[in-house]
Amino acid sequence: MTVQLSLDDAKTLALNAQGLVDTPQKSSMRDVKSVLTSLGAVQLDTISTLARSHELVHYARTDGVSRQQVESVLWAQPAHTFEYWSHAACILPIEMFPNFATRRRGFLEKRGTWNNMPSAKTINDVKARLKDQQATATDLGGAKKGGDWWDWSETKEALEWLLAIGEVVCTQRTSWRRIYSLTQNAIPAYLLSNPTWITQRGVMGPSDDDCVRALLLDSIRTLGVGTLSDLIDVHRLTGWHTNRKHVTALVSQLVEEKLFIPVQVEGWSDATFAAPNLLKQLTNAKLHSNSTTTLLSPFDSLVWHRERVARLFDMNYRLEAYTPAPKRVYGYFAMPVLHNKKLIARVDPGREKQGREITLVAKTVTFESGKKPTTDDIDAVAQALRRAATWIAADTIRVDAVIPNSAKAQLNKAVTRVQ
Repeated sequence: MTVQLSLDDAKTLALNAQGLVDTPQKSSMRDVKSVLTSLGAVQLDTISTLARSHELVHYARTDGVSRQQVESVLWAQPAHTFEYWSHAACILPIEMFPNFATRRRGFLEKRGTWNNMPSAKTINDVKARLKDQQATATDLGGAKKGGDWWDWSETKEALEWLLAIGEVVCTQRTSWRRIYSLTQNAIPAYLLSNPTWITQRGVMGPSDDDCVRALLLDSIRTLGVGTLSDLIDVHRLTGWHTNRKHVTALVSQLVEEKLFIPVQVEGWSDATFAAPNLLKQLTNAKLHSNSTTTLLSPFDSLVWHRERVARLFDMNYRLEAYTPAPKRVYGYFAMPVLHNKKLIARVDPGREKQGREITLVAKTVTFESGKKPTTDDIDAVAQALRRAATWIAADTIRVDAVIPNSAKAQLNKAVTRVQ
């Protein structure tokens, strides 16, 4: 029997799964780890405006945890995280390492199509040099040939190839540079061997089906509720020797086992599934019903799948960082503002420093309605800006432009209001 859900119910499930509900915020360093554990994957990206994206993901879900604390916990040793290709380049709990055996097999089979495949000699040299040490690409001779961003040296190509097929891992960074280790030196032995595992297409680990099942279970846990496309998108499951038809069959098995619950969400046409534990709590009115008020990174997992953002929040959201400046509508790194279970606005932020004074700049604030926003919406954006300013240790906030302009004076007044 399919459970009927309102759109508000779907939002409640999603926000609780994502840890973005209005509860007493966590503030210990240990809770940086719990955020990663609950999300399953946090995307990494080179863009840094207020901060790097993975730091912003933790900022949105915690209170009192600094950027430095986020970094120190995520890259702590002995390793409890590793980097790999999930939704994109992501940091993941180390316990998930076996579940990506299917992706390592996919890379191994694409050896012939790997761009700039390094020579066997370079691969063996890199492995030999990592035998008794950890090292960055720079330590091993340099990451780039001297050209553009992706103009990698053969050493860097070898490191990335070995990381893709699982012979090398990254479990920590320094100054944003990956530190590489041989897998057997960095991943606990119990995550590298199990009597039930098989060698499939040259890679030891859980079978492909077991890997995809595990990743689907992680996906429903982190989404709370989602369509098949939503579930596939979390770890980009198709295209790695796993097609949509095969994933559909595995989802059917999970439904039969009652690990996925079929639901019908108001206004959604595709087959949709919910996490059973969250659905039970929703039915028993034990889920928190309101969201926190915060800025969200464009790479936050709540807004990863843009089609889902449109279905859940009625926002047509796109990252414009790679759009030519004259064609941008909302700004380079426009961050959605979450408030009262809605995405009410977008803020394109900046950070300026003059001497010792830091200013958080809202280059453009765009309210979603297109009309003059409510006082509650204006106060919520001001609250989100003040919170972000405190987090980056800004002394002042400057609002450059507001759409509609009629809301600018009220927003400026709200930003400077004593909390």
